[in-house]
Amino acid sequence: MNKKFTIIYFISTFILSFGLGILFKDKFLMGSTTLYLGFVQTYFMTKGKWYEEFFGMLETIMSTTVYVFACMYGSAIFSVLIYIPLSIFSIINWKKHENNDVVKLNKMTISKSLITILLVVICTVILSFLLSLIPTQRLAFWDACDVILNICGILLIALRYKEGWIVWILCNIVELTIWIIALLKGYSQNAVMMIIMSLIYIGLNVWGYISFIKLRNKQENKNEII
Repeated sequence: MNKKFTIIYFISTFILSFGLGILFKDKFLMGSTTLYLGFVQTYFMTKGKWYEEFFGMLETIMSTTVYVFACMYGSAIFSVLIYIPLSIFSIINWKKHENNDVVKLNKMTISKSLITILLVVICTVILSFLLSLIPTQRLAFWDACDVILNICGILLIALRYKEGWIVWILCNIVELTIWIIALLKGYSQNAVMMIIMSLIYIGLNVWGYISFIKLRNKQENKNEII
């Protein structure tokens, strides 16, 4: 059953990703490729597999190009200078803390949550100011918010916290806002595809969060038995 679901999942998401790209005239099908890689990465992440980040890196390369064309340099710079190093760290950390080829999850505390929220707010304000200094930069605040939430989500997932999925859901909402504005103002030819991607990613990240909750509960039950 699991193998059959996997095959159906990969085939159906491929058809969906590129079908949407053709339907909405996605430029060079960059949005479609990014979306499909996101489907693949999310699948392996929900299974707790360390090699999911390789697909994340490929996804980042594609999405970076879209952000550059839309003159949102914060997200582009983030992708090249920050995401890839964090992905490498995530691969090493997940591989180091795996058991039977599945990563062992951490538990978030209230104090860590409050510190995380404070850092996100401070870093967003600082980055927003810096991006606004770039003459051709568009949507500086939203771009900065997207970048910081994305970094936060990646770090939390890399450190094996299920709360990283919640942060990514918030990031998807910000991205959805960005691309709706971009569509209305004519900033990008890929805007419609990116809006669809943002909506799909919200669903994927909800799935990821639920999967991590189940995985965490399963690991805790095993520890109680041991």
